[in-house]
Amino acid sequence: MKLCFYQNFHNKNQSPGFGLVEILIAVSFIGLALAGLITLTNLTFKLSQQAKNNLIAANLATEALEAVRAIKEESWSTISSLTIGNPYHPQKAGLPLKWSLAAGNENLNGFMRQVVINNVYRDGQFNIVSSGGTLDPDTKKITSSVFWSYKGQSYNATLFVYLTRWQP
Repeated sequence: MKLCFYQNFHNKNQSPGFGLVEILIAVSFIGLALAGLITLTNLTFKLSQQAKNNLIAANLATEALEAVRAIKEESWSTISSLTIGNPYHPQKAGLPLKWSLAAGNENLNGFMRQVVINNVYRDGQFNIVSSGGTLDPDTKKITSSVFWSYKGQSYNATLFVYLTRWQP
């Protein structure tokens, strides 16, 4: 009995270079898939960083509004005596520490923060109006803005609130 361990794997109808072409096509597909994954990873990182910056800016703007609220609770005259339309920024001063407003913008790790105080005008039905109306000396519009740049683009987050002197 004769055993043959040799088999001819070469198909007579198939050229010898065909396996190499299949390998090149498979490598190309894998390369394209990896390039797509890298692009997706970069996009995810960029969106994550933008979301982080948006959250930081929103928190800084909210903190500034809360600081102005605390100043208003301490003394309405402090708020009403500030120059309308000029930028201010919150800071803690004194002993014990209390919020106050300093002139100009504040830079915090690449974020620029400012608070602007504006007068409020009301119509005959006592509704707030953007133009015309009568000055309401007991209400101020407080606008808190935070500006920053990321990869050459400028961004901002702006919040506002109306504060009223409701106690004499």
